[in-house]
Amino acid sequence: MRENPRNEYNSFSLLRFVFSKWKIFLIVMVAAAVLSFICASLIRPHYRATAVVFAPRTNAISKVLLADETNNERLDIKAYAIEEETEQMMEILGSRDIKDAIIKKYNMLEHYDLDTNQKYWQTKLYKYMTQNLVIKRTKYGAISITFEDYDPVLACNVANDVLDLLDSVKRRMENERAAAAYAVMEKQLMDVNAEIARIDDTLKMIMEHGVFEFEGQSERVMQQYAIAVAQGNNAAVQRLEAELEKLATWGPRAHALAEVQFNFRKYQSLVKQKMMDAKVDMENEIPTKFVVERAIVPDKKSYPKKSIVMTLSIVGSLIVTLFILLMVENLKGMPSRREEETANA
Repeated sequence: MRENPRNEYNSFSLLRFVFSKWKIFLIVMVAAAVLSFICASLIRPHYRATAVVFAPRTNAISKVLLADETNNERLDIKAYAIEEETEQMMEILGSRDIKDAIIKKYNMLEHYDLDTNQKYWQTKLYKYMTQNLVIKRTKYGAISITFEDYDPVLACNVANDVLDLLDSVKRRMENERAAAAYAVMEKQLMDVNAEIARIDDTLKMIMEHGVFEFEGQSERVMQQYAIAVAQGNNAAVQRLEAELEKLATWGPRAHALAEVQFNFRKYQSLVKQKMMDAKVDMENEIPTKFVVERAIVPDKKSYPKKSIVMTLSIVGSLIVTLFILLMVENLKGMPSRREEETANA
């Protein structure tokens, strides 16, 4: 016996089935469109404001301004960052310090309708901030700072404030390190100055014994001694022998101290240079980023997109309707299939 054609399944039978139920699908499509439009209209619209910046290649301003090298890209104040510096800046832009400053300035607790007596209010607050404040790289290596909110003016102001807060937060981090380095160098300079003063006192005491410049003085005394010996001038010989004995006693020590003093003065100069570098880094007010564009007040909502909501709703409703109709049709055909199976048996 041939199988009932109604039980055959292929794409043509499915299309025939859909066309046979076109009224139902049309009603569902219209209803889904109307309901999704109403729902999308009831959703509070959100607006998105975006600022774009580039990170600099380096922030060591003392190196940039005071370095002798001009062919090092890292020491070029106009050089843009590569991946490493960009990622570091993104971490700072998304830091807790910047979020806390925004929360405090715009009273985000009240804005998001949160109460400190609620459970997990802090977790919810930072969740909202993380969701709405998006920091990401652009395809050209810049950093986009995007803030989304139902208030377009607030969205614009927050995006620009995050941009501006980058300077203060980054400077604070770098100035703390530069200040610590300055304090270390300042203590080191005090120790070096004290050591140089001690050596100066010792050399002054040695000079009081008549030893001023060991090598030159020794050479001159030896020349005079040789002349006195050749001339048979015993008085001069005795006087010069006393001078040589004095040089032999104090000269080597004076020579050694002079070398130590020379090295300490070189180190003193280096410490002063490092202190000046740290001071430049502490006091610099140079911007820490290249601003490509600041955020402007958006005049077009970013969410919800009514066309997308309606399309997804219609497609989803039609799929669900088709599934339900197929199930109903399958359930209707079950008794006839049982009778047919019984007759075949």
